[in-house]
Amino acid sequence: MLFSACGIPEPAHTAEKTTVRIAVIDTGFSSSAIPQHSIVNGKNYLDGALSTEDTYGHGTAIAYVILENCPDALLVPLVSSAFDDGKIIQVENDTLAKIIIDAVDIYECDIINISAGIILDKNSIRNAIQYAEEKGSLVVASVGNDYADYGEIKYYPAAYPTVLAVGSINKEEKDISTFSQRGEWVNIYACGEDVTIRTLSGNTRTSNGTSYSAAKITAYAANIIMQSENNLSPSELRQRIAESLETLPDHTKYLPEKHS
Repeated sequence: MLFSACGIPEPAHTAEKTTVRIAVIDTGFSSSAIPQHSIVNGKNYLDGALSTEDTYGHGTAIAYVILENCPDALLVPLVSSAFDDGKIIQVENDTLAKIIIDAVDIYECDIINISAGIILDKNSIRNAIQYAEEKGSLVVASVGNDYADYGEIKYYPAAYPTVLAVGSINKEEKDISTFSQRGEWVNIYACGEDVTIRTLSGNTRTSNGTSYSAAKITAYAANIIMQSENNLSPSELRQRIAESLETLPDHTKYLPEKHS
């Protein structure tokens, strides 16, 4: 079953739905764009005294794509970056690791969506990713949009072995998007071109990026959890996704195993 240009397919198996919590480690959510009933209180890790209100728009866009494909998901905004004084500021690597751990221990998230990355393999982040795996939380991350400029550079946490690394294919589902990172470390590709997103004001527009591909796969994994009769481990979730997808012509659509 191939991903369509407009979204993702529903898992074939259906059962009584359960609640799924998804941590969105990003810029927060706009209260004008994302319905309150879909949000669980999170935290601003840049400044604990500030709210999780989005100041940039990226987190809002990710949340919208997830909810469009899995409307019953509960989203937890965990703010790791923000727009301030004309530039993007981000948390330190060790703080990002803490956010991942808190997503598991404090916010009890089944899935952690990280539509961002760094080029360095940091021990604190690697250990946090492994902790999430051991505790039963699936981590989904975008692979980056710099292929045209920098070639096959790897971004973390997507490149870690247990992370579901998501790249973008074009709307015709025949080629990897020109901007998308690629290589043996990428697990899966979903359309990240002309994706409908919601802005801070609540209006809609289209945008491109592997961030939205990752959001679609996060929603797909959430649907599997909600329609499963059993508690699935991250490895079982990855296997379910692998079994439900066909191979993209001329490219690998899913690699069941990666190596560190």
